[in-house]
Amino acid sequence: MTDTIRRVAIVGASSAVAPRHLEALLALPSTEVVALVEVDPNKAERLRLAHPEIAVYPQAADIDQDGIDLAVVCVPDFAHGPVVVECLDRGWNVLCEKPLTDDVALAEDLFAHADKVGLLLAVGYQRRFMLAKLGEQIVNGLIGDLYWVDAWWLRRAGHPASRREFTRRGLGVRGDLVPHLLSQTLQFLDPGQLVVQARDWRISPGWRSEDVARLTVRDDKGVELQAHVAYDKPHVDAVDDCGIACYGTLGSIHVQLPTTHDQLWANRNPPTLFSRDGSPARKLDPLPSTQQCHLLQAQAVIDALTAGSAPAEQQAAEMTLIRTVAAAQASATWRGVAVPIENLGTAVGKRRYAS
Repeated sequence: MTDTIRRVAIVGASSAVAPRHLEALLALPSTEVVALVEVDPNKAERLRLAHPEIAVYPQAADIDQDGIDLAVVCVPDFAHGPVVVECLDRGWNVLCEKPLTDDVALAEDLFAHADKVGLLLAVGYQRRFMLAKLGEQIVNGLIGDLYWVDAWWLRRAGHPASRREFTRRGLGVRGDLVPHLLSQTLQFLDPGQLVVQARDWRISPGWRSEDVARLTVRDDKGVELQAHVAYDKPHVDAVDDCGIACYGTLGSIHVQLPTTHDQLWANRNPPTLFSRDGSPARKLDPLPSTQQCHLLQAQAVIDALTAGSAPAEQQAAEMTLIRTVAAAQASATWRGVAVPIENLGTAVGKRRYAS
């Protein structure tokens, strides 16, 4: 570890997720949030009142170029590309909120640009830290040979209002919740030969993007992942129904995943192991809360800056996730056709699966 203090700017500081990044960064002794960027004057004024100790700017270009070590990009998904490039060109390492993009070619260009300028580009999938320890145990045979993973997320506590207005499919619930579930579950599949099928629907009145979606991902070893996501109408005092069940030859593990809950909730709802030998069900170690996951993510980025680079396998995992999301977009457009992820980004794939 090092005593170096990393100076951080949050770009898009009034977004729904920005306060969680801010909370985590303020809790780390090795970071100092020195700038908040918000283009809307009214929202910027509210930020000044809430955080008088932090400078607020209308544009990233208004910040001293040499005064920032890390930019956390929280702008809307469609603006990620140009904002990430702008930050990298200003000499800032970048943590971009998920999803980086669902365009494979753009993702490759962004990572290549970060490599060219010698800076870190990380993507904010904080929930991947939730299953890091348990996932390793499953991969190492805790329930034998894995053959099926079932993941779901029904958002009952409300949904991002901005996603209701997006007209392009894939920017609704599939662009919001599916990447989170994939960031937690793709570790269970062989990334080499994945095939994706997806469907989505517009159920609620007034929605222009999809509010219900399902996804199936299969690898060449026969392991299958199914994900189901939906936005429900907000319920008073309701919590999201979010979980994962993993099935193997020796048993299964059922996990109710924390969403906006604190650690006390996570402690009361640990994963449960059911063995095929008939032994009693066993409670496993509790998962970290979403708050802890944001802290773990922030610390991981700072550790990567200290080390000088992120692990090579991390970028490969990011590209597998992006290719899977892009394949889901193509499959849903073609009403559930099976799309191999290796076709994405190729001339044949672009021509066949263009939306």
